[in-house]
Amino acid sequence: MATLATRLTALLGIRHPVLLAGMAGGPTTPELVGAVSAAGGLGVFGVAGMSTEAVHDAVTRARAIAGSAPIGVNVLISPAVPRPGADPDRVAEVLAPLRAELGLPHPPPAGPTPATPLELVQAGLDAGATVVATGLGDPAPVAGAARDAGVPLIAMVSTVDEARIVVQGGADVVVAQGGEAGGHRSNFTVPDDAPVPLVGTMALVRQVVQAVDVPVVAAGGIMDGAGLAAALALGADGVQLGTALLVAREAGVPDGWRDRIRAARDDETIVTRALSGRPARGLPNTLIEALDQPGAMGWPQQNAAAGDVRRAAAQAGRADLMSLWAGQAAALAGPDRPAADIISQFVQGAADTIARLGRISGG
Repeated sequence: MATLATRLTALLGIRHPVLLAGMAGGPTTPELVGAVSAAGGLGVFGVAGMSTEAVHDAVTRARAIAGSAPIGVNVLISPAVPRPGADPDRVAEVLAPLRAELGLPHPPPAGPTPATPLELVQAGLDAGATVVATGLGDPAPVAGAARDAGVPLIAMVSTVDEARIVVQGGADVVVAQGGEAGGHRSNFTVPDDAPVPLVGTMALVRQVVQAVDVPVVAAGGIMDGAGLAAALALGADGVQLGTALLVAREAGVPDGWRDRIRAARDDETIVTRALSGRPARGLPNTLIEALDQPGAMGWPQQNAAAGDVRRAAAQAGRADLMSLWAGQAAALAGPDRPAADIISQFVQGAADTIARLGRISGG
């Protein structure tokens, strides 16, 4: 297989400049994380919402698959995001018939107090994680833990100003998340009465590369080797894959979600606050329509409110009631296949693209 050595591969100790996005809520299984790392990329767990015991167990299991290859843990740093006019009773009323349809109790029983980002990171490090990654805010709350453990800190941003903030705070790698990306927008500030910035990947990556002196990773709309080659051409040192790895056989993604990804149109995804209280890009469905009502709450209350519904829907294969996070290029995902095959196809495709461009230029 071709190799593409960059500052990122040297810093993280990986063979290929490809990172798995830390997608919380089920997709980043130990099998997927371990497979990506074993294939030469960086497997990253999305551990938000997990217990510290579950994090320790998941990292331990992934380590057994990955061997000596690096493994990362990703946490979400966002503070609470209030929502004017929030009405918890109205949200509960909307969810009641969905719970009945899925055979769930209403109201749902109270869950345990969520672990803090720092507690989650420490649990991952104790189990052998070698990289810390953050999203949705300034990584300062966990930067000290990464520094004390002597591991690299990766921070996701959505603007140039945010990139400067995280580098000043000690981030070793910046992930520049373009507006095309699926899942939660990583904006540090979420205005109540205005859309969040959606700077496109090409525009954002090039400006972030020029603004900071650490390796930059491109994220958003990158679905094949040509996208990796394009990111490298912009000055990035690698790419982060979310949607592209949702169809990996090892991913914890129900068939209905996979099918919707492959059938998605380029103009179909939407950015909504209805599911979690923070803006996130995904495919529209019944759950979004039901929750996109007056009274919707902010983060993290809205996210927690329908958590039992989303989990039960995933177990039942009900794509209409799941969070169908996906980026704008979802239709390029292709068939289900092992994660190792996806990584190798990315790297070889990038090498082939670079060679073709060399021929065009006469090189």
